[in-house]
Amino acid sequence: MGKVFINGLGFVNAQFIDEINEDFSELTAHITKAKLPILKEIISPAMSRRMASGVKMGIYAAKKALDEADIKNPEAIITGTALGCLVDSEKFLTNIIQNNEEFLTPTAFIQSTHNTVGSQIALHLNCNAYNFTYTNGFNSFENALLDGYLQIEANEIENALVGGIDEIGERTYELQQLIGEISSDNNEGKKYSEGAHFFTLSKDKTENSYAELIDVFIQNEYQSTDLFSEILKFIELNNFNLSDINAIINGEDNLVDELKSNDLITTIPVFSYKDFIGEYGTSSSFAMTLGCLLLKNKTLPKQFMLNDLESTEYKYVLLVNGHKGKDLSLVLLQSV
Repeated sequence: MGKVFINGLGFVNAQFIDEINEDFSELTAHITKAKLPILKEIISPAMSRRMASGVKMGIYAAKKALDEADIKNPEAIITGTALGCLVDSEKFLTNIIQNNEEFLTPTAFIQSTHNTVGSQIALHLNCNAYNFTYTNGFNSFENALLDGYLQIEANEIENALVGGIDEIGERTYELQQLIGEISSDNNEGKKYSEGAHFFTLSKDKTENSYAELIDVFIQNEYQSTDLFSEILKFIELNNFNLSDINAIINGEDNLVDELKSNDLITTIPVFSYKDFIGEYGTSSSFAMTLGCLLLKNKTLPKQFMLNDLESTEYKYVLLVNGHKGKDLSLVLLQSV
């Protein structure tokens, strides 16, 4: 079985485009739009005006990831999205109501499907390769990542473009505020946002490689009390001990309590990120970005640190994500 390396990445979210500097703080708004990248060198203004924000973010991040890896046409484009192109979905449903189900234009419907971003990236690249979109809640990105990982590991393809994208839809998020899922003046839910994060996976290591992808684990449901045992099983399955892990990048609310109860919060550096980029279906793809940057640069901004510990060597990084007892994902990265 072959190895899988991460050779390029591109990202757009509420705080960062292309690079992560020290000048950022926690999000304060209940819902925060992503920063808009400069698109005129990639997409013509006429086309850009007709594109939803998720499509524009996805094309931009995908292009950056491919450019870093020096790949013009990937052998696979694999995307993950929890809610798809939500803005166009809302437009189409609104038009149905306002027009009494008559005289509807199909444009918003065509652009509202979950695989719109993947297909638009393929059209932009003129790529006719394998193109697949996963929509599986908060594990959508990890499903896409696992697909690309397995195909390269099995030597079916040599490289793949893998990413996670989600955008904000005003009406949908208003409804989620009403049920307490998203924070508002009346509840203490999560602060939500949007973003796109893409990675170029390859069977070959290069001078610019960020990390090696060791394994990906996905589980539909879990108990918070079982979280630590699931992590141990995953690590041991890959012939490692917990002491081998140099850092954990956490997106799971209960993990810190589990580490404390097992006397590990004072021994393993733990990083957290959702307070800075917000919660959304594929926000865990930003954890992958942080893991890659930590392994390559051997440091991350201190704002991400939960316990002020630093390792003398960052060789193995574990990514942990979950959402309310569902969609547990574990990803193991190794330095190259």
